[in-house]
Amino acid sequence: MALTPEVAQKVLTEIQNKIVETSRQLSIVRAQLSTRDREKRVCELTVKELASLDSNTGSYRAVGKMFIQEPLPGLIKELETRKQESEREAKNFERAAGKLERDLNDAQNTWKEIMHRAKPAA
Repeated sequence: MALTPEVAQKVLTEIQNKIVETSRQLSIVRAQLSTRDREKRVCELTVKELASLDSNTGSYRAVGKMFIQEPLPGLIKELETRKQESEREAKNFERAAGKLERDLNDAQNTWKEIMHRAKPAA
């Protein structure tokens, strides 16, 4: 079944808008995923460095422009919690990226199909 040029143009415009919007959302989700992965790595490296210190070593946590003294075990626990939160958020972003990639592929395939159907039979 061949599509009329007007119908094909309208459908292609809608699909093109969906492709652009999905691509934009996918790039945002990938940037957020990258940020969470980087945050997780920073927490892991910091915990690794702090674990090599004696538990009586004075430690400080940055709060704005100030530093607050905090026991080393408490600081390590806080970093472990932040790492777990980053991992959980990264998994959610990976799921969202997978869904957006599928949506993008579907839209691109639909675009190709419409273009194929709209070709003149000349």
